[in-house]
Amino acid sequence: MNKNYQQSYTSSLLTPKVFKIALLTASIAFTSTVSFASTQNWQPVASESLIKLPANLIEKRIQQDFEMSPMAQSLLSIEQEVSAASEQIKNLQALVVEAPEGEWIEERVNLVQLKSSYLDLMQQSQNLRQDALDRKQDLYEDVLTKLHKQANLDAKQATAKLKQQQEKARQRMEAVMAQVDQTLLHDGYDKPSPYADEFAHNLSKIEQLKQAISAHKASVAPTIDGVEVSAQEYVRQLLMQASTEQSLLDQESLMLSYMAKLVALDAQALEYEIAYEQEDEGFNQAQMTKPAQAVDLFL
Repeated sequence: MNKNYQQSYTSSLLTPKVFKIALLTASIAFTSTVSFASTQNWQPVASESLIKLPANLIEKRIQQDFEMSPMAQSLLSIEQEVSAASEQIKNLQALVVEAPEGEWIEERVNLVQLKSSYLDLMQQSQNLRQDALDRKQDLYEDVLTKLHKQANLDAKQATAKLKQQQEKARQRMEAVMAQVDQTLLHDGYDKPSPYADEFAHNLSKIEQLKQAISAHKASVAPTIDGVEVSAQEYVRQLLMQASTEQSLLDQESLMLSYMAKLVALDAQALEYEIAYEQEDEGFNQAQMTKPAQAVDLFL
């Protein structure tokens, strides 16, 4: 390659369009590895009010708190941008999908730029979701620790003994009430007294109230696959679900890295296509004199 050709070749690579593609390629290579800062705007706390909730409502309360946070609003805003960018990419892809090589260059450059911006948005969403999941896992661990401490307090011997005494007293009271009821109803009276009727009626209503309390959703024990479990076991299950979500986020992160690689390859291919197309157009190989052509000069 002679000096003049080398200068011509170098100049062709610095044309605005090629330079734009080169910058885009470098930009994609950088943004595919950059780490976006997470927004510190959701600070869930394992408060006493949260601990006192029925275990099956803890997850709903945490999710409700998150949905009201600025972090959730940021995620929704990003999702709207992702949706709009997706439509733009689809429309532009339909336009250039059958474009011959070397044509629709500007549109193809715009398509690569759109894909790069789309991945930036997806990465921001990924980082926010990862941040939210980390905070949720920390919160579940705090809740589990406090539930464990509470369970230990409830398991103290004095508390257990008091509960046992209360249960015995309740049983004695119910036995006495049943005896009084039977006496009032069947103690040789030809007709039940109005007091006996009212007493029996009240007992029936008390039993209905007890059944209603047992069946109330606020007092029903949490269940996993239809099996009643303790509050601690239920929160442990929530932690396991969070671990599953983490695995899904890891898979999504891998997919994003592969998509970023494809966009970088698209940009690189465009750069080569434009550069070498211009080189071919401006390249005229010098015709060298061959010895056979000079033989007549010596005859």
